[in-house]
Amino acid sequence: MARKKRSSIGKQKKKSKVLSKKSRSRAGKRKLRARPPRTLGNQLSRAYRTVIDTIKGTDRLRNKMEPPATSETE
Repeated sequence: MARKKRSSIGKQKKKSKVLSKKSRSRAGKRKLRARPPRTLGNQLSRAYRTVIDTIKGTDRLRNKMEPPATSETE
């Protein structure tokens, strides 16, 4: 015997809530976080750290591909 199709009562679309006037005016307004000022010293230190991290990452990759003790000598 064929089974009956299940009803989809639980899958009804949720009704949207009606916002009051006060909450509507606050809905789009959020405080933005204050970012620290971008000084020249901060930019230079960030650039320096980037270069150092890149060099260390390259070195780590090179050592991963060929360990430092296995150099070819002829």
